[in-house]
Amino acid sequence: MVGQPAPAGTGELSAVSCADAVHCWAVGVPGPNESATATAAATVIVATANAGATWTAQPVQSVGGSPAPALTGISCPKVTVCMAVGSTGADPGTGVVLTTDDGGSTWTAVTSPTGTVAVTSVQCSSAAKCSVLASDGTSIFTSSTVNFGRTWVQEGTLPAGLGGALDLWCGAGAGAGAAAATCLVAGYTPTTAGHGQGTVALSTDDGSTWTAATVPAGVGLLQAADCLTATRCLAVGTTSNTVSDVVPAKGLVLASADGGHTWTTSTVSASQPIDDIFAIDCPSATGCAMSGTQWSGSPANGTGAVAESINAGVTFAPSTTAYAPLPLTSLACPTARFCAGVGGDTVARITLSAPKKSSGG
Repeated sequence: MVGQPAPAGTGELSAVSCADAVHCWAVGVPGPNESATATAAATVIVATANAGATWTAQPVQSVGGSPAPALTGISCPKVTVCMAVGSTGADPGTGVVLTTDDGGSTWTAVTSPTGTVAVTSVQCSSAAKCSVLASDGTSIFTSSTVNFGRTWVQEGTLPAGLGGALDLWCGAGAGAGAAAATCLVAGYTPTTAGHGQGTVALSTDDGSTWTAATVPAGVGLLQAADCLTATRCLAVGTTSNTVSDVVPAKGLVLASADGGHTWTTSTVSASQPIDDIFAIDCPSATGCAMSGTQWSGSPANGTGAVAESINAGVTFAPSTTAYAPLPLTSLACPTARFCAGVGGDTVARITLSAPKKSSGG
């Protein structure tokens, strides 16, 4: 993994998406000295067209006269087409959806799901069909569009009390006429003041309905989930159960063998090579990458860390890192050999090992 500073003016980046092995986009909030106005734009989107070797800013105008939007999710189903989501910089905020059909040369605000205060995550299965994770301030739900944001249909509400739910994952086939896609959202359910228990929300009908999956009692907070196959899934997070503060802890990995319905603590959790885990992406049936924090020193200082698996998440090995001053909170792996990662004002390109070949005949 080789990191580098994001373009000047970038604040904290929180999500990344890649349309192919060379074109990626990342979104976040503007830097401390930037704010969008009617005549000026802020850097809340950055892009690469050479597999992360260099990144350029794609400034965004204010939305509805508000300050620069705070973007938390992006999905790019084609090299020219992306959808980014978040909220306005105003208080109270409203949901924001931005789209481009020219590779990010221009970004346009489109309709956001009705009544949302924030749209936190998006996944597009085509240049028309997208699903988002949104909040109206009291509940979290999914909404979908089949015309790239011109209209939205509200779908299922996630289990009551679910917190920390910022990342939506849905399996291939959503909206493509195939069997309804499996969708996962990792987070936590509050237990006592300032603490929570890891939770995975599951949908087997492309987000129309949601249920709470079965997870081991007392597990720490979860941050992200992904499935390698129709049955094999992984969820990642931290062994800490503290919601109210950052408590340095070890990474947590849960595994499911039934498509996300039931989860067990993976043996990886006892030996995995990075600490608190924020993101996971599995581009093949055997290959996965995860990113997060490496804690060191006293008081603890967190830097970026990446680990990869070539055996379907049974074991993970650390990746060599160069310039990773901050934890990497989002990953996008468009191929089995390349991922882009972001965290804070850092962007990174990650080269994965060759996937493990099946020994079957």
